[in-house]
Amino acid sequence: IIYLAIKDLVEAFVGDRKKFNRPVLVSLPAIEASALGFVTRDKIDFLPGSDLIAVYFPQSYNFAGNLLLVSAARITPIDADSTQVMAFIVSGGISGGAQSQDLSTTPRVPSGS
Repeated sequence: IIYLAIKDLVEAFVGDRKKFNRPVLVSLPAIEASALGFVTRDKIDFLPGSDLIAVYFPQSYNFAGNLLLVSAARITPIDADSTQVMAFIVSGGISGGAQSQDLSTTPRVPSGS
């Protein structure tokens, strides 16, 4: 069981059939935030009549993540390259995305200054 789970996870990231190819933004109104994740299943077969969608949220600087079942109403698909979105998440927002920049050479001015 463990071998198959690890094999599926590795193939999801680097295999010919990449599974993390549907990036989404999930609204989290309770904490006034949003989270980036990847849809892994549109329908949860063992939850009949449910509008819940399986969304995987990778963790930054870690080879781990969390799977949450999210209401379809809270999900907004992102028209972005999934590799760039994954790099953005895993790097803690430092790399990836369409406009990545080297933060070590960019002067930062605190807001309100």
